[in-house]
Order: sequence, then structure tokens, then C-alpha cells
Amino acid sequence: MASDHLLYHYCSTQTGFAILQSRKFRLSALSAANDSLEGRVLGRAFSELLQASGLPNGVVDVASVIVEGYPDSTEGFAFCLSEKGDLLSQWRAYALDGTGIAIGFLPEVLEKDFGKVNFGTQFYELTKVEYGDAGLRKALISVVEEVKGQFSEYGEFVRLSDDTTKGSAMRALSDRQTNVQGLFSGTRDDSKELLERLMKVLAPLHFLIYGTKPLAFHEECEWRLLRYRHRVALVDIEYSSDEVTVRPFISCLVADPARDVINEVILGPKHRSNINWVRAFLTSVGLPHVNVTQSKIESYR
Repeated sequence: MASDHLLYHYCSTQTGFAILQSRKFRLSALSAANDSLEGRVLGRAFSELLQASGLPNGVVDVASVIVEGYPDSTEGFAFCLSEKGDLLSQWRAYALDGTGIAIGFLPEVLEKDFGKVNFGTQFYELTKVEYGDAGLRKALISVVEEVKGQFSEYGEFVRLSDDTTKGSAMRALSDRQTNVQGLFSGTRDDSKELLERLMKVLAPLHFLIYGTKPLAFHEECEWRLLRYRHRVALVDIEYSSDEVTVRPFISCLVADPARDVINEVILGPKHRSNINWVRAFLTSVGLPHVNVTQSKIESYR
């Protein structure tokens, strides 16, 4: 992505201070986000398109369970950014009611590969979030057509087993310790092979589920530095906790070769730091090039 503008991460002053001082930021688990449909917009749209495709009900049910179940087996870890660097709704929602800061990142640097500096295309993707399902449905039609083209001649070659509902199948698939044998029933000698083929056709959708949000969030103009990981113990996943939750996250280092990725700091409309001390702080942590400004939303105090 070539860009002449920045992408901004809104946060509290304490979080922003920690990011700038350590030159590390966290990709947080999207399952803990403020949107209950996170990761599920694509699956629901795909299921509706399948139902209108004319494919047998059993095949539609199985394919729907597989795709709608992707968010239950795979976590999206994201560092969330906005195209807007001084947006009142963002200050209110993500920067402690305007008392925090917004850190501006150069998108073209976020996409570079710095080897041991662990962001960039070697590990992550920088994704622009799409809002609503109109464009999504248009993109999904080609997958639905591929499923029809490859499998319509085989009839209802697979279906949910007796006494298995879509809900119970998805719950079983979401728990990696649950025995999922018997969720699906084949009706042909080659049903197992056909099901494996179907899963391969659907697999690319697995890595698109966290790129879409409901239309109601469109004002955020969000981009994400994104990584998909299965919900198992992995070396790059760390953990934190509060009173009621254990939360996974992934750390990203901004080492010297990539320090230009941090380009600006905007102090929120209710932020009270002396701007010159903020500049001195940035110089002390090796970021003297970072521009520091105050929010222009003067009326919000």
C-alpha cells in the first residue's frame, strides 16, 4: 500500500507511553473486541448465498457449519488503526474520553519486511476493513459458484448426522478437545474424499473473516495489522489477565531499522501534558523525528 497519510492507533496515555518507551505494541485478540459479530459477518453472508444457490440442503448445512465455525477455531490478532487522526468518536471510545493519545504509523513501513523485527509481510498483513456485506457478497459469489461447479453433480453427498444441529456442530468444532467424529454423514462411497475437497475449496475464506465489520462501525475507517492463529499454545502468543479474563496477545517490536514507522503523536483534546516535555521524552527513547501536535477539537474539554 503506497500512502501519503498515516494510520493512527488511539489509546490511553499509559498505553501510549508504554508503546513509545518500549517500542513494542500488542496485537490483541479480536474475540475480546467491542463487536459481538467480530469475524462472523463473512460466514453469515456466505451461508445465505449458499441457501439461495440451489445446492442440496445437506451440503449447504455442512459448508455453512465449516465457514461459520472458522471464528471459533481461529483467533484474529490485530493492532487496530484508523485513517482519521483526530476523530471525536475515536477519542471517546479508545483514548479514555479524549485524555489519551493517537500514535501515527506509516503504512508503507508497516508492510516492509525487517527480518527479526516482527511485523511486515513475513508475518502479518495490513488489511483495510470493509463495512457492511454488499461488497462482501459480491466477492463471495465466485466461491459459491465454484462450490456449485465442483459438487452439484454429486447431489447430497454429505449432511449433518441425525440429531446434530448447526449449533451443536459448531460448538463441537470450536472445542479442540471434543471428538468431532460423527458430526457429518456421507451418502456415497466417495463422500469422505468429496468432503475433503469441499474443505479445500472453502479454506481461503478462513483468512478473510476478520477483514469485515458491520456497517454501523464505518466511521472508524479502520485498518488492521493482522495475524491469524489457531487457539492453541504457540510460542509467539503471550498472555495477560484481569479480574475475570485471561487474554492472549502477540507482541511486535519496533527496533531501530523500523523506528520511522512511528511518525506522529497527537495529544487528545483532554490531554494535559506539556507538549515540549512530550517531545523531550520521544527524543530520550530514540524517536526524535516524531512530530507532536495537539488535537484540534478545542471545544471538547
